[in-house]
Amino acid sequence: MELIWIPISVLGALFQAVRTAGQKSLNVRLSIMVTTYVRSLFGIPLLLIYLSGVKLGTGEPFPEFHATFLIYALGTAIAQVAGTVFLIQLFTLRNFAVGTTLIKVDTIITAIIGSLFFSEVISGTGWLAVIVTLGGVILLTVARMGKRAIGVAENSSAWKPTMIGFASALSFTFSYLFLREASLSLEGSHVLMRSACSVVAVTGFQVFFLGIWLVWREPDGLKAMLPDWRLCCFIGITSALGSICWFTAMTIENASYVRSVGQVEAIFTLLISYFYFKERFYLAELIGIGVIVAGVLLFLL
Repeated sequence: MELIWIPISVLGALFQAVRTAGQKSLNVRLSIMVTTYVRSLFGIPLLLIYLSGVKLGTGEPFPEFHATFLIYALGTAIAQVAGTVFLIQLFTLRNFAVGTTLIKVDTIITAIIGSLFFSEVISGTGWLAVIVTLGGVILLTVARMGKRAIGVAENSSAWKPTMIGFASALSFTFSYLFLREASLSLEGSHVLMRSACSVVAVTGFQVFFLGIWLVWREPDGLKAMLPDWRLCCFIGITSALGSICWFTAMTIENASYVRSVGQVEAIFTLLISYFYFKERFYLAELIGIGVIVAGVLLFLL
């Protein structure tokens, strides 16, 4: 059972790939901040149901929400919103190949910052697995972008998507590390109780504070959700399920390990393109998939 975090991480990556596709579609009609808010607002009901189920299933009382937990939970909420805003902003740019690729480096950034300043303890094999999975996803991404990636890299205007992509990666890095610290601070509770309380607290902060901001700055944006309520519900449900997986996995194992396994999201995205959009595979993409799988398998050693 000590490796249960691996399939949980893979499942989280699947939900995230589907949810991101939904957000990209929704952003065509809604603003960046409203699109960001959808995942929290429409996801919180399912998370509350999940927390109730965990309490009934484990029979444990709710842990004490002390200052350390609340600070890390709030930090997670802020960093997660920032990362999502930057990610959705990339959708509005025509030349986003470099930025999209840079987001993938969040695994190595998480490993470095986590081992230096947080509770991440990474073995030699762990570092190798992180690097291998990162190499695989970059290879797969560049293969998918093809000549567009080279063109963007040579374009002097690429600095904007590059900076946005790096800012998104850095924001998500801190969200992973903060959420693990928040969950671990609830000592003495069952893993599921710690992760469930953490995900509800983080999402609750997002619903409250981002909601206040939207009421103040974009009151019409909240009404604009109504015509797309089905897509909003879909995004909220997949986001909630993905968050449950991520928070549970990161409560069990290092955030950098979980994110490395989560790189299989790139494979799911490719499969969606192949089966739904009928796009063809290229040899370099297949090699990239093989490298990512090899990196994940290293965590079994």
